[in-house]
Amino acid sequence: MTLAPRIPSHTHWSALRHYLQLTHNELMDLEEFLRVWDVSREELALICDCSVTTVNHWFSQGEHRRIPTDKHKQRLALAHHIWVTIESEPEYLQTLREMYRKKTRRKQ
Repeated sequence: MTLAPRIPSHTHWSALRHYLQLTHNELMDLEEFLRVWDVSREELALICDCSVTTVNHWFSQGEHRRIPTDKHKQRLALAHHIWVTIESEPEYLQTLREMYRKKTRRKQ
């Protein structure tokens, strides 16, 4: 049984605007992120959508040192926000999300 596409409500649009504003305005410094999360350089590259070489330059000294861009800092802030939210999410929501994933996988 296929459901008709849903029209996003005002609440949906409001949540999306809030989320997009969060990702646009929130920046998290690399050092701040690493004080909270123990991740590898490969994982940082995945989070920030960049190469491991770029991440390595963030940790280098001298003329080859680079600083994470605002795009990278936005992605760090987003990862932090998602991970903190997931930790404080009630267990019943996690169960519902998993049930939804299983249901959508069967349709494919």
